[in-house]
Amino acid sequence: MVMNGLKQTMLFVLGIVAIISVCKSKLGEYPSEQYERVMSKKRAAYGMEITPLEINSFIRLWPEFKKLGLDKDFNISYMLTLPEEAADWKRRLWFRYHHWDANRFFYVQQRIGYLLQALDIKRDAQNILDDLADQEGELVEQLKELQNMRIKAATMSFTELMAISSHEKQLRELLK
Repeated sequence: MVMNGLKQTMLFVLGIVAIISVCKSKLGEYPSEQYERVMSKKRAAYGMEITPLEINSFIRLWPEFKKLGLDKDFNISYMLTLPEEAADWKRRLWFRYHHWDANRFFYVQQRIGYLLQALDIKRDAQNILDDLADQEGELVEQLKELQNMRIKAATMSFTELMAISSHEKQLRELLK
């Protein structure tokens, strides 16, 4: 009788020890630790260009961000403050949950807007050049030079161009 009680107590203690060890392992990683680990990897990869992965993630998350009303009354002037500093607790929690840096999220949004405008400028300038292709004259040459300068000024990498072009219609709809 005493032996069975001792056996049950030992099994109970071993079970508790097993549960505690699992909770302290990576399986039981705290959400804040997981967020910091994921974000440190992401931040190390940030650059001026946005990646197709970031664009796809933005496309997936922007409608939810708007649906929850988190875009309302949240206009950021980067000259005064960063989005991460201006975000209230709801927005901060949303970004943590989705493993996004608030500053990078809005950078991606603004970069997409710029890239869409640059794409329009390049297309417009190329159309004008095509229309002027068989015309001659000093004024026409100046106009051609101006259009070539517009094309060069609308800078974007080939990777960004391909990523934006492949989702152009969807991105324009999202950012209306």
